[in-house]
Amino acid sequence: MTRIPQIQPDDMNAEQRRVYDDVMASTGRSGGPSIGYAYAPGLWEASNRVSDHLGDCSLSQAQVRIAALTAARYWNSAFPFAVQVPQAFAAGVAPAIVDAINDRERPEFASPEDEAVYDVAQELLASGTLGDDGFTKAAEILGHTRLVDTVGAVGQFCKVCMMANTVGAVPPETAPVKLKP
Repeated sequence: MTRIPQIQPDDMNAEQRRVYDDVMASTGRSGGPSIGYAYAPGLWEASNRVSDHLGDCSLSQAQVRIAALTAARYWNSAFPFAVQVPQAFAAGVAPAIVDAINDRERPEFASPEDEAVYDVAQELLASGTLGDDGFTKAAEILGHTRLVDTVGAVGQFCKVCMMANTVGAVPPETAPVKLKP
């Protein structure tokens, strides 16, 4: 059960309803962290624009999901983790990588780019920045555009995780992998 009441469409003000209708037309989903975003439709809309960018950015969708899962694990955020797992599998992320992230272990990556995304995410989450060595390595492997998109992905999923945790979003029972305690 969520900690904050989910606003029903008939109870939304005009701005909330406009954003809700846009979300339903594009994704068909309004649960999870959206329960909170509905109270601040401008934030909801901005968050969706960032998600749209991450759906077609310089990172592969596997890399976006690696960043998302790493953030969800860091924030112990069960709803986003559960929702991201099927998307990660669909994007080609190996189950062993998902399991390692869930177990708080370093995954073995076949791709140096995927590994760099993970390393950037881990360092950002641990310290809030990249040290000189982490930045240099990431810039060499990813280039500046993918490095910036990685920072954006981690930031986006931190926000999503914090919102999901704050509102008490409950992961779907059908999730193929659940976040371990």
